[in-house]
Amino acid sequence: MTACPLRPVFIGACPRSGTTFLGERLGALLNGRVTPESQFKRDLLAAFAKGRTDKLQGILDKSFYYRLWTDRPDQAALDAAAAEGVEPYFARLVFPEGIDTHPTGIWVDHTPVNFSLFNILRDSFPLARFVHIVRDGRAVYASVQKLSWGPNNPVEGAWWWRAQVSAGLAASQMFPDTCITVTYERLASGDLAEWTRLMRFLRDDPDLTLTEAEINAQGNYDVPEFTRHQHSLVGAGIASVRTEAWKTELSGREIEIFEANANSLLDPLGYERLYLHAKHASRREKLAFGEWPVRIKAAPLRTLRSRLRRARVASPGKAG
Repeated sequence: MTACPLRPVFIGACPRSGTTFLGERLGALLNGRVTPESQFKRDLLAAFAKGRTDKLQGILDKSFYYRLWTDRPDQAALDAAAAEGVEPYFARLVFPEGIDTHPTGIWVDHTPVNFSLFNILRDSFPLARFVHIVRDGRAVYASVQKLSWGPNNPVEGAWWWRAQVSAGLAASQMFPDTCITVTYERLASGDLAEWTRLMRFLRDDPDLTLTEAEINAQGNYDVPEFTRHQHSLVGAGIASVRTEAWKTELSGREIEIFEANANSLLDPLGYERLYLHAKHASRREKLAFGEWPVRIKAAPLRTLRSRLRRARVASPGKAG
């Protein structure tokens, strides 16, 4: 079998916007390999840029996120691939059995922060395609504020969402041939027009059409145990009920404060506001949130719980 080139599909977004959901679906639709998040890419690519390929294995060994990868290549094969360059190295990392044994060579990477590396990834992987998924910021905040990481008040949540979304929007505006922006709500509701637009872009086929059966096809991505509680809907099929839960999960005042800080993006993205003249948080509310006079980044207890959860994740044995 002739070896096929590595063809990455990098999905990025503000965290809690459906990157894992979309990654699992694209894995099924593209017959690609879906991996757990690869936050360690930045350090690996930096090591290649500095000519320090001797540091690669150490980076993987120290990475919490690589501990979540249960399917790993033989280290000798990985070291040999590193001598050939960035693409052969990542091809062996993603396809431990060898990329020539895979029918498509498509790597679906759903790491939310991919757009913070957009230029580096675009230069390193010429065949890469980028998918930016946007979700209503109020739904994103309703999702993240219950977790042990991320913003836990509507002021910080709104600014965090705006900053994260802006990078992907800029990339898809400046590089439309390699990057596309799609909407979580349309995908999650089974909008065939949105799914078809996305798949035509990824397959470079303007005549492609999709059916409901295809977008609901069974996938083979197994969410890591560590994050399974955060992705309970992944693999459960398309369901529009996911998109409106924030209206009951957030209080009216939380929604109003979020909209006051995020209306510059909510409006252009087509998300209808509930408060057209939303009032910003008062000084008393900002004090209660830890947003004034200086921002308190995270509650110590939440940070401690997150670290303890990570510490309990054991690294699987290496293949070979």
